[in-house]
Amino acid sequence: MKRIFIGPKYETIKNSNFFDGSITLFGENRDSNISYAKEVVFEYWNPDNNPLEIEIYNKAIANITDEVEIMAHNPQIVSKCILPSNVHLICKNEEQLLRILDNKIETRNLMKSVVPMLKYDNIKGKDISYKKLSLLASEFVIQHPIGSGGSKTFLYNENTYEKIDLILEREDYYSISIYQRNNISYNIHCIIFSEKIEILAPSQQILEKTELIEYIGSEFEVEIPKEIKRKLEEYSLKLCKKIQKLGYRGVLGIDFIAVDNELYFIEINPRFQGSTAKVDSILKESNLPSIFEYNYCAFYNIKMPSTKNMKCSVVV
Repeated sequence: MKRIFIGPKYETIKNSNFFDGSITLFGENRDSNISYAKEVVFEYWNPDNNPLEIEIYNKAIANITDEVEIMAHNPQIVSKCILPSNVHLICKNEEQLLRILDNKIETRNLMKSVVPMLKYDNIKGKDISYKKLSLLASEFVIQHPIGSGGSKTFLYNENTYEKIDLILEREDYYSISIYQRNNISYNIHCIIFSEKIEILAPSQQILEKTELIEYIGSEFEVEIPKEIKRKLEEYSLKLCKKIQKLGYRGVLGIDFIAVDNELYFIEINPRFQGSTAKVDSILKESNLPSIFEYNYCAFYNIKMPSTKNMKCSVVV
């Protein structure tokens, strides 16, 4: 049976031979890729635009006549598409678990006794006041519980608060923490099987900071302090074991920040990520299977080789 990838970017799977074709928002319309770049005039990572993303995918899915399996960049989105009987969405976790892990507030409540995390307060948008907060500190990070890529993560200070106050949803809760200067952001891919957990190469995230804190890239060839590297492995394993017990399988990403030689958990990304393509390339350079094959095998309990000796590995 043919396998097709569906997601925002063809770049994610460009170096993988695991798929027979792909449907993407942004792509090259060659090598069995169907791209809709000319129709995409929105920021695809904004959850408010999911209906339009689904509409675009539905156009391509409706033209599939073969019996195919679909692996999605974000299974939650593709599960909402109109899937005919010949199109099978694979490698999707239970919807309720995905909703919890996709919500920063719920995930932090779930993990608060598992690994260190910064102190957060959850406040409704209408009750957020820089005048009140500035009695505690001069700068804060405000995050909506749903969102990726930094599309709803705000750097709140005396220069930005007026603009951000106009953006915040009045009745939605936001997580608020004191901004940690000189922090370093890290991300790590993990793959959860029923009997084991693979911790892959970590990256240092490149962030653009205006009134938003947005992800714009990743660096893998960086020197990570020994203690932080050890904690990346230890904390990732603890988090994954907790999630494994809840029934999660396959790939996920974890975001951390390092401050003064301590590592703090930020969020779980229960899907492939912006840096997945680079991780896949590193696996290939290490003579290991594709991350997409690992993801597939995790769901079907198929044995796969250990990744501990991959290049840039966090495992020491």
